[in-house]
Amino acid sequence: MPQPPAAETSGSGGHLQATSTAQTTAQSGSASQPPLPPPQTTTTATTSPAASGGSEVAYDNAPGNDGHQDDEHVEVDTQSEADSSYDYEDSMSSSTSISSSILNYTYENGRRYHAYRSGEYMLPNDEQEQQRLDLKHHVFKLVLGGRLFCAPIDANPQRILDVGTGTGLWAIEAADEFPSAEVTGIDLSPIQPAWVPTNCKFIIDNAEEDWVYSSKFDLIHWRVLASGIRDWPRLFAQAYANLKEGGWVEAQEHDVRIESDDGTVVNAPHLERFFQLIDEASVRNGKMMDKVAERQKEWMIQAGFVDVHDQVYKVPIGRWPKDKRLKEIGMYYQAQCLDAVEPISVALFTRVLGYSYEEAQVMMVGPRNDMKNPNAHVYMKFHFVYGRKPFAGEVFG
Repeated sequence: MPQPPAAETSGSGGHLQATSTAQTTAQSGSASQPPLPPPQTTTTATTSPAASGGSEVAYDNAPGNDGHQDDEHVEVDTQSEADSSYDYEDSMSSSTSISSSILNYTYENGRRYHAYRSGEYMLPNDEQEQQRLDLKHHVFKLVLGGRLFCAPIDANPQRILDVGTGTGLWAIEAADEFPSAEVTGIDLSPIQPAWVPTNCKFIIDNAEEDWVYSSKFDLIHWRVLASGIRDWPRLFAQAYANLKEGGWVEAQEHDVRIESDDGTVVNAPHLERFFQLIDEASVRNGKMMDKVAERQKEWMIQAGFVDVHDQVYKVPIGRWPKDKRLKEIGMYYQAQCLDAVEPISVALFTRVLGYSYEEAQVMMVGPRNDMKNPNAHVYMKFHFVYGRKPFAGEVFG
């Protein structure tokens, strides 16, 4: 896959090796576990646009002090069980009290979808999907060693925005962790719980419309918006305009394709084809999927952000890694992926590609089997991209 022109990122090492495109100390989130292996450090030379106050801002091309770590393979556990799938029970989620027009959901093929700006987001919002989103939140936190984000924000932020908040779990935890901050979560669906910290609130809104917030933010965060955004440069521009000087934006996305270090990706042909179809249908619907994660850095720099970092982790699907921590992450991520097959595909396949519901269901069998194949040592790359809005007149040598 060709790299975007302004986002040179070195290959991610094994053992969920992170690669970072700038050196920084990120002090965020509650690190209940040690983070994954330290990032490999490279930098990208570029200049900021006029949004930085007219001063030329350049990135240092010198190697980071962390040094360079060779690319390593994720070691396979040859003693793992043949079927490493993970089962869990459904849970119930309460919803906020919203006007009847917003709660007038649409139903299709046994799934419930949002009514506000219907069709803008092709995934369901029912309680089965909420369970999956909460599980995915858990996976992201495991990858970051318990942290919510990587950006090195100040210890006492005043305002935080979570774009595409989903069930609101990230926003709620951010509000608990930073009692000094007013945390706002926005989403198309009113599926957030009613009982939240007093410094947390949720708004039903479309992130692609004009942002009209009364005050600017210290941190703007979003995660896995690839299926919901048509104009990414505009999203970054709006984030830039709504941040305080010195504030941070963080985008957490993952590739929509699988890879392997040992060539066993060939043992998951149905899963490879499945993601290709997802991307094809998304592009037809006006929203790219596959290249979104690796282009976050490029768009961030174009918007005027500086100190831009792209930390990339390999996240396994299944319990095949030998490392115990990776095995745990792979177990949870496999469970999430198995649950994701239907919600991420059924509307795209039936509405966009013209499949019948029955044909779409048949297309889901092979990918699920590939995910549980112990001989397919596959992973997906997670990108944690963050950058800072410069102060007026700020200049970097």
